[in-house]
Amino acid sequence: MFKPNSFVKSLKHQETELSCEFSVLCWNVAKLSLKSSYKDFVNTLIKNYDLDILLLQEVKKSLSHELELHDYSYVLSPNIETKKHIFGVLSAFKSSCHNELSLLTKKRELRCATHKISLITHHKISDEETLLIVNLHAINFVHNSDFRNELNNIHSTIKSHGGAMIVAGDFNTWNLKRVQYLNDFSNDLELKKVEFSDEKDIKKIFSNSLDYIFYRGLELTFSTVIDSKKISDHNPIIAKFRY
Repeated sequence: MFKPNSFVKSLKHQETELSCEFSVLCWNVAKLSLKSSYKDFVNTLIKNYDLDILLLQEVKKSLSHELELHDYSYVLSPNIETKKHIFGVLSAFKSSCHNELSLLTKKRELRCATHKISLITHHKISDEETLLIVNLHAINFVHNSDFRNELNNIHSTIKSHGGAMIVAGDFNTWNLKRVQYLNDFSNDLELKKVEFSDEKDIKKIFSNSLDYIFYRGLELTFSTVIDSKKISDHNPIIAKFRY
């Protein structure tokens, strides 16, 4: 495994503001993004839920081929690069994007000695305000204190943003200490957690959910968990907002 050099992006909606009501998909796709089963399934989700923003973790992209992402702009921020592929978090959208920033974890995971990654993007929602989005895949296989330190690094990077915010991804909160650190993080940033009536379908370890969408400065109008039919070991979560 090699440390990646830079992110890959295609920005073709730079004159388009985000709609005042928009939908967000968050999903750890478990490196299956080149499989036909994944492509067919995500295409169905895009059609059925009219998705404006895709926040995907563990995306696999061939270095020799472009991403197949319909009419979305995107930024792919890799944490792993090999001779043929890159892997990382991908944020896709049908609106302008400004000031994208990648945050590679300072620690490496013990199992495979790789970093994890967070991607921060800004999207115009009015002449005066931008929506800040964090798409993250939290570090695993490290001490709880290292997990907390990585969250603190994200916090220090985004705390000066005074407007609307979404923080979403696979947080790897598989024990109560990590859950508490995440609660501290979200409370300090005045973030609300998207609640789901079908919470049982969200991936859990030791009864602790791994996948979340947090928000502030927005009105939540809809949320659901989708059965991915075992395409990934995580199920997609969807939320709709209004500003």
